[in-house]
Amino acid sequence: MESVAIIMAGGSGERFWPLSRQQRPKQLLQLTPSGRTLVEEAVERLSGVVPAENVYVLTSPALQALLRRKLPQVRPAHVVAEPVRRNTAACLVLAAALIVERFGEADKILMAAFPSDHVVEPVEEFQRTLRVALAYAAQGEYLFTIGIVPTRPETGYGYMELGEELGSTDGVVAYRVRRFREKPSREVAEEFLRSGRFLWNSGMFFWRVDLFIEALRRHMPAFWSQWEALRKAVRPWVEQPVEGPYPELQAIFEQLPDVSIDYALAERVERLATVRASFRWDDLGAWDALERIFPTDSRGNVVIGEVILQDSEGCIVLDARAHPQAVVTLVGLRECVVVLTDDALLCCAKSHVQQVRHTVAYLREHGYEAVL
Repeated sequence: MESVAIIMAGGSGERFWPLSRQQRPKQLLQLTPSGRTLVEEAVERLSGVVPAENVYVLTSPALQALLRRKLPQVRPAHVVAEPVRRNTAACLVLAAALIVERFGEADKILMAAFPSDHVVEPVEEFQRTLRVALAYAAQGEYLFTIGIVPTRPETGYGYMELGEELGSTDGVVAYRVRRFREKPSREVAEEFLRSGRFLWNSGMFFWRVDLFIEALRRHMPAFWSQWEALRKAVRPWVEQPVEGPYPELQAIFEQLPDVSIDYALAERVERLATVRASFRWDDLGAWDALERIFPTDSRGNVVIGEVILQDSEGCIVLDARAHPQAVVTLVGLRECVVVLTDDALLCCAKSHVQQVRHTVAYLREHGYEAVL
């Protein structure tokens, strides 16, 4: 059975402002010690598991040309632009239409979907888990995810309650999912963590394409009503690089709900299963995630760039200026984030990093487009 990988690489560049911008969202940043962008890492860690000719990257029209240059191992025709932003459900329905038009036999193709902006390591453990997930998905009984053992009561993730064990392969255990709960309250997340019965949803999904199409019909009627129109619209795209504008596809996309695949499908489908991951995973949701990725000094600070800290604790400081003209010092600060670029400076309490996107919205509303 053939595997096809879909890497979801949209994004608006809000949570990691001022380093991220509309033309350089999170997946195009170098936010790990590897020196590579997150999307480059996402493609590279599929090597040896999914054939390079079966890797697709779905993105925005504004990023399509840049990603084709950044990812030479991906066929230009397989870097596909969604005409308008419609979240991950529409992204994966579009991907399924492309796959069916290319391969024809939906029951003989495995679709594997991955976010482009997560940290996953070590790669060997990820690939071991991925191979097992694909093998289970190929049986055609369940839609599969990869589940992550939670380490904190995170309210921004989806949680899966584990049901009966379905089997174990190469040390990777598969479970039926009893229920899926997206983004619970703090109190509920703490209860889930204490119970030991829940895994985080990693945002990676695996299914036989025919099962996904059946799930569209049963659980996603607004998408199912556009399925045949989508297939017709993407037929010319199968092996030829297509440039915008996309009037026919845009008209279809504008009718689709702006909803994640988690809400549209994972919370509704009866036959959902997961394999427990043994690798380290982080979705880098905001600036405070860097202290989980980079080493800290003796006082818990993460410092990237030429910055002097005195009597400061628990700070995250990034100097990303191309040509620093001034010395940067922090004195007596606690639990703060400081990010410098050539045209902007962010200072915020670490407890307020989720509000950075509101700052971006304010700047947009008040005419500061030059720094967005």
